[in-house]
Amino acid sequence: MSRLIVLSNRVTLPNPNATQAGGLAVALEDALNGIGGIWMGWNGKKTAYRQNSFDVLKDQQIEYHTCSFSEAEYQGFYCGFANGALWPLMHDQNQYIDYSDQDYRIYQDVNFKFARQLQKIIEPGDMIWVHDYHFLSVAHYCRQLGMRNRIGFFLHIPFPETQKWKDLACSQHLAAHLAQYDLLGMQTQQDQRNCYDFLKTTLSLTAHTNNILRNGQRQVEVKAYPISVHPTAIQRRAGQLTHTELPFDFSSSPDVKHIISVDRIDYSKGLLQKVDALRQCFQETPEMLSKIRQFQIACPCRLEVPTYANLYRDLKLDVDQLNQDFPHTDQPVFDCHYDALGHHALMRLYRKSEICWVNSVRDGMNLVAKEYIAAQDPENPGILILSKYAGAAEQMREALLVDPHDNNSMIKALKLAVKMPKSERIARYQALFQGLMDYDIVHWRDCFLKDLKHVSSQYIYQPLSKSPSHDLYLQH
Repeated sequence: MSRLIVLSNRVTLPNPNATQAGGLAVALEDALNGIGGIWMGWNGKKTAYRQNSFDVLKDQQIEYHTCSFSEAEYQGFYCGFANGALWPLMHDQNQYIDYSDQDYRIYQDVNFKFARQLQKIIEPGDMIWVHDYHFLSVAHYCRQLGMRNRIGFFLHIPFPETQKWKDLACSQHLAAHLAQYDLLGMQTQQDQRNCYDFLKTTLSLTAHTNNILRNGQRQVEVKAYPISVHPTAIQRRAGQLTHTELPFDFSSSPDVKHIISVDRIDYSKGLLQKVDALRQCFQETPEMLSKIRQFQIACPCRLEVPTYANLYRDLKLDVDQLNQDFPHTDQPVFDCHYDALGHHALMRLYRKSEICWVNSVRDGMNLVAKEYIAAQDPENPGILILSKYAGAAEQMREALLVDPHDNNSMIKALKLAVKMPKSERIARYQALFQGLMDYDIVHWRDCFLKDLKHVSSQYIYQPLSKSPSHDLYLQH
């Protein structure tokens, strides 16, 4: 019987006492529930020395295969090439690219490590589903190791235009590695076009259709599969969690609208732009001070990277200065909470907040936007303010779309949200919620796996005759 093997950087191991995570981990857990399979990835632990062994844990329908990273792997693979070079590139922030040959070698080494583990457990008929920018090269090594199974890849973050890749010295190698997948899934139609053009241009591939590229008998398909959430489960959960402890004070005047935002502290999230827009809003329209409160969950991340440490410092300074410049009698106008919040508490926050503001300057999808809509009270829903540069904006047209680089655009949306009549809020909510129902996480999973399953065997990579080596990534 064929199995589904999922590979992602982080794995959510079963723990009944743990607070449920958000984002990609929840999406993959939801995708595997009901169909079962193997989930492989990093367990989040670091060791002094490299370890090639994997721990195996079986829990109900899911079998977990996880490993630790050595300090060198963590620094070179995760902090270095993945988040120091690929992340800024894919978010159109090339000025932050920090590339080194050593980091790239370690990135390839870790990709090879996971391909080796896949080789050990793979069986005929199994399908492999690889996730995100950490593993652009895994299929390359799987093919070198002789695997002829169908291998799909889904990118959770944006795919940049071809010209952006010119700032990365190894871009041609990575294009060749990506082309060893049978199916490449992107978040949006624009990402699909960018990836298709990048492979076609960089590798001189032949366009067979608008989705399929060929190189002789080899073909790769590139399609958009917008990721989503479980709307009915979220709505049910949000309505039941009436006694969940929250980090914010909702005891303001009934006329005050509470704005919830949930972000990692990352330059792609438009956090400083949000503070600046609020400053201009209060300067130009002082009466808005008595009408809105900004509640921000801002989780520090990658603080060992100077760019992130500086952003964390700047955000705290800007928020503190805003609150000093616009003091309020009962609570700050911008209440920023710097600790992560569990999934259940987030759902309750979404339910209680009249406005959600997603201000990304670049985002693959942004599931906060979808979770917020799913968590609303259908009889009295809130309003979503959504950056037009978030992938979710391609589907969620009934949100108030804003340009995070334009203060006037954001201020206009804030004023519209504050005064929007209930009838319009309900109409916008109903359209957005129906979109989530039509294209939920199960639909996302099933569409991708259906397409991967139907990849024609005649186009699957023919294995090389020579024996692969540990340094395959040097043999281009």
